[in-house]
Amino acid sequence: MDHQSLMSILSGAGGGLWPSALRAALAAVAVPYARVMHLRRWAYRSGLRKSHAAGLPVICVGNMTTGGTGKTPMVAWVVWRLKDAGATPAILTRGYKATAGKSDEAELLNRLCNVEVVTNADRLAGARYAAAGADVLVMDDGFQHRRLRRDLDIVLVDASRPLGFGHCLPRGLLREPLTALKDAHAIVITRSDHVEETELSSLRARIARLAPAVAVHLAVHRPTKLIDPAGEHVPLEALRGKRAFAFCGLGNPEAFFMTVRRLGADLAGCCALADHVRYDPAAAEALSGQARSAGAEVMVTTQKDAVKIDSEGFSLPLWQVAVEMDVVQGAEELTDRIRTLAPRS
Repeated sequence: MDHQSLMSILSGAGGGLWPSALRAALAAVAVPYARVMHLRRWAYRSGLRKSHAAGLPVICVGNMTTGGTGKTPMVAWVVWRLKDAGATPAILTRGYKATAGKSDEAELLNRLCNVEVVTNADRLAGARYAAAGADVLVMDDGFQHRRLRRDLDIVLVDASRPLGFGHCLPRGLLREPLTALKDAHAIVITRSDHVEETELSSLRARIARLAPAVAVHLAVHRPTKLIDPAGEHVPLEALRGKRAFAFCGLGNPEAFFMTVRRLGADLAGCCALADHVRYDPAAAEALSGQARSAGAEVMVTTQKDAVKIDSEGFSLPLWQVAVEMDVVQGAEELTDRIRTLAPRS
């Protein structure tokens, strides 16, 4: 079952007897899973299981749920603050759905940050390898990976899909119980501009109850430029008024489609593909056909998708939207915490 199908079932979309029965079955499985994850975290908290040091500072950017919360742009945000402080950071990633040792996140992070990106499912081994050429490590998607000791845990919560329906997998989208939030050092609510102020205030209040001692910051995904089929940077305004067909393989595709609309495009159609989808000639042809049928004049995707795409396989011009994380509340405080881990010159 793909992520979008699971989202539909969990949200109750469509109703009916079958989805209701399936949600009940998923709930029965979720209870033992939640207990296992709770006990696992307790074992590390109590010292029953040991975390191992990498020999240099480690900053982790993670989340509580499956699906996209903005970890890749947040990792880039952290890396650039370390570089501005004179550090030589390296990035650790597990390489989820990697092909030939490469993943879309690793490829994009390398382009965005221009630092070494170490792909290894064994984060501890990856950290020890990276330590030879770096003085601080940034771990992508590692909040549940406790074997590697970290000095700063930044946990992301997507305001548009907060807290995974309140249940652990497979009944909800939580990777572990919400009590784990207490182990974070900082919580960043991403896409904070995608919800009404009352909804955002309610989310902040709930987080405060779950993790009262943890600082909470607000962030938005900020489009910065378009990249045209020739790889040239063009202003965001170039998309305004164009009939566009948007597609992506993300954990939260609707957020991307909303971004395209906000840029002023006339969204002729859109297609949400599986997270980490691989693009082959057949996929390019099928997407191009959908775009032409919708009457689109351009196609639009994300930078994360574009690293896996040969744009020559598309029959319409393919543009990318470049996005950066912008911490709009608490940026100075979070930057100071990051810089304390940069080596002193």
